[in-house]
Amino acid sequence: MDPYLSTWIRCLIGLVFLVSAVSKVRGRQSFADFAAAVEALAPVPGARRLLAPAVVALEFTVCGLLIVPLPGAFRYGAWLATGLLLAFAVGIAFAVWRGQATACRCFGTSATPVSAWQAVRNLALAVPAGVAALVGPGSGGSTGAVALTIVIGLVCGALVTVLDELVELFLPVTGTAALPATMPTTIRQEKHRAPRDRRPRLRRGVVRPQPRTEPRHHQAPAGPGRDPQPRRQL
Repeated sequence: MDPYLSTWIRCLIGLVFLVSAVSKVRGRQSFADFAAAVEALAPVPGARRLLAPAVVALEFTVCGLLIVPLPGAFRYGAWLATGLLLAFAVGIAFAVWRGQATACRCFGTSATPVSAWQAVRNLALAVPAGVAALVGPGSGGSTGAVALTIVIGLVCGALVTVLDELVELFLPVTGTAALPATMPTTIRQEKHRAPRDRRPRLRRGVVRPQPRTEPRHHQAPAGPGRDPQPRRQL
C-alpha cells in the first residue's frame, strides 16, 4: 500500500476509535448511558454487564494495535476495526428498522436518536479499514509529506467524531423522535396542549355578575293639599 494512504488510514481510524472509547469511560454517567444504549440497541442477555465493557475494551485494543509501528499489529488492528464498524452498522440498521428511538452514544455525548446515516457512516469507515487490513501498511515516503498526511488524517478523524452534532445542527430532528428514550412520558405529553374549551362561559359554570340596582320609591301623584315629597318617618 502507498505509505501516505496507510498513514492517513492509521490516523483516521485510530483517532475515531480513541475518541469513541475515551468518551464512553470518562465518567460513571457516560458509561451508564452507553451501557443503556447498548442494551436497547442489542437486546440480548448480558448486554449491559458484558457487551458494553467488551466494546470499550475492543476499541482501546484497535487504538493500541494501530499505534504500534509493526506491520502485523497494523493489519490486526485494521481487521478488528473493520469487524467492529460492520457490527455497529448492522446494529444501528436493525434499530432503525425496529423504530428504536434510543441515542447511539457512539462518541459518548450525542443524544440524537439512531438514524440510517449513522449506519452509512460506519460502513464508509469500514471501507478504508478493510483495504488496510487486506493490503497492509506501506513504507517509505518523505518526512514532510508523512507529517502532512498525519495532520490531514487527524483532521478527518476529528470531523467524523463531531458528525452527530453537525447533522443535528443543520438537520434538526422534529417531533417526539428528537427526545431521548429515557425521558418520562409525562414530559413528552406536555408538548401536546389540551384543546381550548370554546363553550360559552355560562355553560362552564361561570356566573356573570349582575348589575346592582337601587330600590325606587314609588311616589303618589301630587294633588291638592298633599306634599309632593314623601315624608320621612322619625
